[in-house]
Amino acid sequence: MELKMTWAEAAKAAGGRLLRGRPDAPLGSLSTDSRRLAAGQAFLALKGLRLDAHELLDEQLARAAGGWIVREGARLPAALPENLLEVPDTLRALAALAAAHRGRFDLPVAAVTGSNGKTTTKEMLRSILSRAAGEGSVCANSGSLNNEVGLPLSVLELSRATRYAVFELGASRRGDIAYLCGAAKPTLGVLTNIGPAHIEFFGSVEAVFQAKSELVEALPSGSPVVLNSDDPWLSRLLPALGSRAVAFGAGAAAQVRILEAGPGEIALALPQGRLSVRLPICGRTQRLNAAAAAAAAMALGLSLEEIREGLVSHQGVPLRFAQRGHPTGAWLLVDAYNANPDSMRAAVETFLEAAPPGERILVLGDMKELGAESVGRHQDLGRWLAGLPLSAVFLAGPETVQTAGALRLAGAAYPVAHEQQAKDLLPLIRSRLKPGASLLFKASRAMRFEEIAQAL
Repeated sequence: MELKMTWAEAAKAAGGRLLRGRPDAPLGSLSTDSRRLAAGQAFLALKGLRLDAHELLDEQLARAAGGWIVREGARLPAALPENLLEVPDTLRALAALAAAHRGRFDLPVAAVTGSNGKTTTKEMLRSILSRAAGEGSVCANSGSLNNEVGLPLSVLELSRATRYAVFELGASRRGDIAYLCGAAKPTLGVLTNIGPAHIEFFGSVEAVFQAKSELVEALPSGSPVVLNSDDPWLSRLLPALGSRAVAFGAGAAAQVRILEAGPGEIALALPQGRLSVRLPICGRTQRLNAAAAAAAAMALGLSLEEIREGLVSHQGVPLRFAQRGHPTGAWLLVDAYNANPDSMRAAVETFLEAAPPGERILVLGDMKELGAESVGRHQDLGRWLAGLPLSAVFLAGPETVQTAGALRLAGAAYPVAHEQQAKDLLPLIRSRLKPGASLLFKASRAMRFEEIAQAL
């Protein structure tokens, strides 16, 4: 992080007052994590759900930090750092500082949002742009730091070496995307799909669509919008967008069209020509993600060969379709970062396509944040699973009891087991590990299924 900002400039950008220190003193970088604070960094104190970082302010932190950015009226210790900036709201100050920093750079910024596929699409696009412009030339969120804290911190990583930026935007309520766009100031938008993710907070899929559409409204007039034309919600945007739309999908309306391909292969038709690449794990979701990234790269002016090379170079994302071998010869596929009804089905379909011949076992956990729809959505999952060519389904969590019941009522032709805690499935899972066995681990992040896979 190279902010090259003075404390006076930071105060102006954040709408605060410098209570201590020289206005022309440099503010080179900042952190919101006191445990990882580098010597001389500014510490910005945020109030979270479980901890107010203002409670951490003490003499030791005063000596380590180059200064503090604190909330108006916060109780401060006697020992203070050299520089002290007071702002009305530290979270909004973080976004304001990111916006001020972003304003210094005239460069393409792609913003990616949607119910599923955001992180993989972002990483595929990052790979394409990096191949074209060189390593270190693309600024992007690390992992899934896509919220009101992670996104501004990612924007603050923009530097003179940056030629492109790709930021993933997450949302759990109306206004989130608009807020994040205020910091990122994107010049291109990517909408992957619309589905029942975080529906506990949104209330309906219609509300999800309205929230994600804030990205279109935040873009400068005439900026390209890359969207999934197969998605019944996003296709509504096509008439109003006109020539701004860069559509991807399998249907005739797509400018970047997904073609029929063999296992592990992605084949796309672009206006410039056709391309084909092979990935270690590839199913319907990965093909859509690749098409979205290719469409965004095309809108940014990259060549067909640059897009192909970038997709080939894509390394995957931790906890998303991560392959793991086992000493018994079993094959594990871990997709345990998050889960909602659409991503759960897509993961199972991808697993069935990618798994080698032999036993195919699902280890599934709760899909969280579904609110009043949770019971019905988990039952729907069970009814759908009952018709698939599986060897066993093991379920964990209070919500998947509905899935287990639906599986049994539908007469699933394979064993079904359910436990409240994922760790209680371990003996049963271990009994099925052998050569020719393939297992998919999929659940919402709160279920911590990566720990189950690690325990094996």
